[in-house]
Amino acid sequence: MNETDKLRRAKLYMDRLSCGIDPNSGESVPADDIVRDRRVIACFEYISRVLGFEIEALEHGAKAVKKPKRAQTFITDEQFSQLQLNYGECRVSDIAREINRVIEQNNSKKLQPSWINDWLESIGMLCRNSEGARVAASAGEEMGISSYLKNRASGEEYYLNLYSVQAQTFIYDNLRAIIEFHYDS
Repeated sequence: MNETDKLRRAKLYMDRLSCGIDPNSGESVPADDIVRDRRVIACFEYISRVLGFEIEALEHGAKAVKKPKRAQTFITDEQFSQLQLNYGECRVSDIAREINRVIEQNNSKKLQPSWINDWLESIGMLCRNSEGARVAASAGEEMGISSYLKNRASGEEYYLNLYSVQAQTFIYDNLRAIIEFHYDS
């Protein structure tokens, strides 16, 4: 089966689903099935149109129009020198926000706070507690990461990790390793 045939089959499935028909059996889907939801139907119809454009482009030898891919996250030496510490404790999201502020002009993917946490966990600075929450390990505490048990307005408990100036500096100093770890994982 070539690429055009695969696209045609996918379009046929989307068309059938948008009509409330199981594409495998050809039978009507029960009225309470999720595929009968108007928003889901609108999605199926949209995907079908996009697939139709792709099929037409392939049949006429034109390359399908693709959205330009964003470059992987990176930071230049000059940008690195522009990073500012948040004096006092801050959240990992504040650290990521500062990094993204500096690399904004790169047209690269934004750094996510979870990338920092993933890397810190991989090197033993954070660990998972019995509830699965990330908290500071003893090495993380020594580095300046503090974990606090908090309560939401709903009464639900959660852990908040705060990063001292020393911990922020450690993250900035290892920023390239954090980015590399994310793309290698």
